[in-house]
Amino acid sequence: MHKSFFILLIVLYVFGCTPKLSTSSKSEVYSEDVSAFRPEISPSSEEITLVTEEESVNEKGNYVPPTHDINSEMSVIMDSITAQNKTKLFTTFTIQVYTGRSREDANLAREKVYRVMPDEKPSLSYKQPSYKVNVGKYFDTAQAYKTLTILKESFPGATLVPERDYASQGQ
Repeated sequence: MHKSFFILLIVLYVFGCTPKLSTSSKSEVYSEDVSAFRPEISPSSEEITLVTEEESVNEKGNYVPPTHDINSEMSVIMDSITAQNKTKLFTTFTIQVYTGRSREDANLAREKVYRVMPDEKPSLSYKQPSYKVNVGKYFDTAQAYKTLTILKESFPGATLVPERDYASQGQ
């Protein structure tokens, strides 16, 4: 039993060590003619006729105005929804980068925000006795956190501040 197993291992080793044969002995470029299998195309399908603009208008026919147009009714409904939303309070988020009593420091913080994020528009507000510099107005916390992580590098004390605001002011 051990002898046959040992012989099998030797045979496998010998055949495993043989060099691999390549599929082609010459370095020729492979080419094959498949034209016999291609479908034949009639000459009439190869000709492309161009349709001028005048012909395409004539094929479509004259303009027919819509008979079941609901734009006017939808405009009234959309206006009423907009009016209702103007009276609703929404939660918005701003990023507060500075709060303090110095107007000069607030202006410096505002300028620094412009340098860090040129697309943002920081606002400077004064509520006695302190100045505040806020950046952005976000309806979604995910968007606010993206900006917050960028501003945290320059303003370690930057915080996300939730506010209740009307929709007409937020847009």
